[in-house]
Amino acid sequence: MVKSVLLAQLSEEQSLIWHKSLSSHQIEVWAAPESQDLIKVLDQKHQAQQSLPDLIISDIGVRHVGGTSLLATELCKWCADHAPQVKVLLVNPRQVQIKEVEKRWATRRGAIDLLPKISVDNFNAAFSVAAQALQLEIKADELQTAINGLKWQQYQPDRGTVQGKNIRQTATEELARKMAMIPLMVMTSEPETPSKDNLSVEDTKNQLALDSTVSALNLYELQIDLEQTGAIARKFFQDNPLLPALILYDQGKYIGMLSRRRFLECLSRPYAIELFTKRPLRVLYEQTQSEILQLHGNTPIVMASQMALGRTSDEIYEPVVVHLEGDIYSILDIHDLLQAQSHIHELATKLLREQTQSTMFQTEKMASLGQIVAEVSHDIRNPVSAIYGNTECLLTYIEGVMQILRVYEKEYGTSSPVISETLEQVDWDFVRSDLPQVVRSIQSGSKYLRRLVDTLQGLSHMQDHANPEPLDLLECVDSSLTILSGRVRNVQIVKNYINLPKVNGYSDRVVQVFMNLISNSLDALVDLLSNPELVKQRDQAIYRGEDGLSSSNVQTLSSVAWQPLVMISAAIAEIDNRNWVSIKISDNGIGIPKEIQDRIFDNFFTTKGQSKGTGLGLAICHQIITQQHNGKIVLRSPYLNHQGDVTIGTEFEVLLPIH
Repeated sequence: MVKSVLLAQLSEEQSLIWHKSLSSHQIEVWAAPESQDLIKVLDQKHQAQQSLPDLIISDIGVRHVGGTSLLATELCKWCADHAPQVKVLLVNPRQVQIKEVEKRWATRRGAIDLLPKISVDNFNAAFSVAAQALQLEIKADELQTAINGLKWQQYQPDRGTVQGKNIRQTATEELARKMAMIPLMVMTSEPETPSKDNLSVEDTKNQLALDSTVSALNLYELQIDLEQTGAIARKFFQDNPLLPALILYDQGKYIGMLSRRRFLECLSRPYAIELFTKRPLRVLYEQTQSEILQLHGNTPIVMASQMALGRTSDEIYEPVVVHLEGDIYSILDIHDLLQAQSHIHELATKLLREQTQSTMFQTEKMASLGQIVAEVSHDIRNPVSAIYGNTECLLTYIEGVMQILRVYEKEYGTSSPVISETLEQVDWDFVRSDLPQVVRSIQSGSKYLRRLVDTLQGLSHMQDHANPEPLDLLECVDSSLTILSGRVRNVQIVKNYINLPKVNGYSDRVVQVFMNLISNSLDALVDLLSNPELVKQRDQAIYRGEDGLSSSNVQTLSSVAWQPLVMISAAIAEIDNRNWVSIKISDNGIGIPKEIQDRIFDNFFTTKGQSKGTGLGLAICHQIITQQHNGKIVLRSPYLNHQGDVTIGTEFEVLLPIH
């Protein structure tokens, strides 16, 4: 029975080598159609009970039609599930040597092996692998004759299409396959930082950012009028081997473009050179018109690459027209666009990795800190509870001792000189009145300390609960103030509470939100208090009526009378025909500039110095309120105070729904 081999998306050169060598051993060789997905073709044959190939030799970067997603893993899995007799041999034509870790990756996916780029020097070993999979006896003489008869330049299309195919389309196909292999490269090895010696001058010069636009790329601006002959266009393409297209104008008006690929395809037809080169370019353009992708110069590279790859398979390698300012049009090569997209992908991967590492570091640090706080608070709670519980007994005992002393004083008096001298020496009248007050003070302090320890202990156990529990928001605010009590001594706290219904949520997380909000207000007020110049700037901003404020409706305080103030108010608000519990935390600081208010909830964003943490903690506040409690958090700076006047400062409003 004749064995068959399927070649899947190999290059022309690689396909020619395999076809010559396999055919010399009477093996049927056929190539998968490029217009259909490989797995779809195999599945159709399997369902129709048609014969499947004995071996599939596939490029490791085999792709879906018109896409860049990696298909090699799916191919191996399909063969293992539906046709175990079909073997898969993967080839990486972009490497001359395969790492051992890459071979292990391929065999784990179900492939029999992973081969490097095939050449005359290593083809004997590669063919041995294929022959072993086919259970074929190698005919050395026929194989050597086939190799010697190979001509590496045999596949030569029309001379006009060599540069267009090999320089542009082939490079673009290779780049698209490399983009599809990014997951493999990430799995097999850690990214290496290139040295300065390995960076070319062009790479160093053209540094792209994540938000770079197509106007920052290499653009071609060669123009030609439709009345000029086709021979002139042919000379342009011959003199500029990398020119992807010509910009067409008709009497100074932009018409479109003529790509190298369309031009050379047209000239490859019979008698086309004699027909079109001596006539106006308009005649040739009418024969090659196609849909043109036109983008504005400020289009981001990422969006442009998505639009370019979203075109049909016949148009996917066509250049892109970039419209700059005015009536200026340029040509962007799809290869340059995909190369820039690949560079931006690397930048995004690097940034994501750095942010992930930073987040993991902060998470581990907070987890360790939470464990320490939980252990310390547990150790403190026992002696504090003992002190608080014994103070009541101590007051009772002191009252009993005082009663006994009063009876002794009534029965025996204080006429004894020794007693009178001792009472005067210890200031007995003051001790008798102050001793109960001292014990009550100890009792009050231990009560406050026990509450602080309970709050810390509850906050340190940040565990995921199965279901939210009813919680009192005002109690959460007071717990936050208790933890921050050491920082509020120089700041006046004004509370405007009303009775609020309980809402469902997680108390430890809500306490964290209020802690972050109050802590940021305290930091802003302390900085303002320690810097009189900032106070003057604040007052000057009020009097000038900055940010749309007028002196008539702005609450003004002189720099002398200004005192740091944090206002916490509670209310029930009706928004979108629904009742919400509202907690507002406001301060009378200098406020948040408008230019950064849109970024205030971003991860790692901060206005503080390097020694004051990694951020404001507002990103986690936004996540806790919006995602975990289905609420809202609103920033206002400046804001309206209780009297309805606009006040310079900052206000955060936390809204939680009432169920």
